[in-house]
Amino acid sequence: MSSCNLAILISGSGTNQQAVVDAVKNGDIPNARVALVISSREGAYGLERAEKQGIPNMVIDKRETKKLLETLEAHDINGIVLAGYLTILPPDVISAYSKRIINIHPALLPMFGGIGFYGIKVHQAVLASGVKYTGATAHIVDCGVDTGAALVRGVVRILPDDTKESLQKRVLKTEHEVLVLAVKALALDKVDEHIRKPQILVNEADKKGVAEYAKGLLELGNALTDADNGEL
Repeated sequence: MSSCNLAILISGSGTNQQAVVDAVKNGDIPNARVALVISSREGAYGLERAEKQGIPNMVIDKRETKKLLETLEAHDINGIVLAGYLTILPPDVISAYSKRIINIHPALLPMFGGIGFYGIKVHQAVLASGVKYTGATAHIVDCGVDTGAALVRGVVRILPDDTKESLQKRVLKTEHEVLVLAVKALALDKVDEHIRKPQILVNEADKKGVAEYAKGLLELGNALTDADNGEL
């Protein structure tokens, strides 16, 4: 199995980026290395994170499709992680890396996904809807917006006193866990297995509360996973 050379694409602070970098470093994502960090804008803190860790990094404008493809090729990239990348990738890039691009979304797709659903706007919409559970989804990127096949979903219970800010903070932790599992699948060439049977990540504290919700997802062909101990 050839090594998975990852490019992480960001637009902001890079917390999901850091989760992937840490997981690669400590062996939770085997057979992989973070070879490149690309930001869609100047001043993103994720660039500073990469610089401190000795990871090649740069800014590439969203309109520079040719430059993006040439840069990915020059760094022998064979896996792409969108970690808070607030730009829609052009079709040429998606085609060149078919089923090799993973995005993380702060909701349980297909709910609360698509154009206009990003950042704290997602959590605001979740709370306004009155649903009892939310979470995060790592999925394959296709030519739609948040429409690619799900690989891993992490379930988060909504608390009675949640604000959009408190919910965002708790979902972010699950985003990190979900993204690491999905990137691991990419690195180990197990993407197709996860497409056929996506994982559901349920944390110990929420197991009882989300049991019925998870049961419904299991009936749709997902695989239940314990955040601490692996597949149940």
